[in-house]
Amino acid sequence: MAVLSVPTLAPILLLLLLLYRYVVPTFVSPLSKIPCAHWSSRFSSIWILWTRFKERENRLLLEAHKEYGPIIRLAPNELSINDLETLKTVYAGGFEKGPWYTFFDNYG
Repeated sequence: MAVLSVPTLAPILLLLLLLYRYVVPTFVSPLSKIPCAHWSSRFSSIWILWTRFKERENRLLLEAHKEYGPIIRLAPNELSINDLETLKTVYAGGFEKGPWYTFFDNYG
């Protein structure tokens, strides 16, 4: 019986850890059913960050909304919504929000 050595086992464990961290949540996430604006949007926010850096975000998002509908996924935890009723549901529907949103308490 062959025993795996540490130099052999370490890359295997690293690969399994990366798969568990980045690939598995992609298929288990509740956002997995929302169409992606780009193939890499499921795994990383690099595409949308690069689009913003190149100042092409508005044009590309408009094209993506025309192709995929009113809700599209830009990153693993980022959506773009192009529908007034959906926006009302998200922002006034009692969903849990991070501490950043307390800034808007002054505006009701």
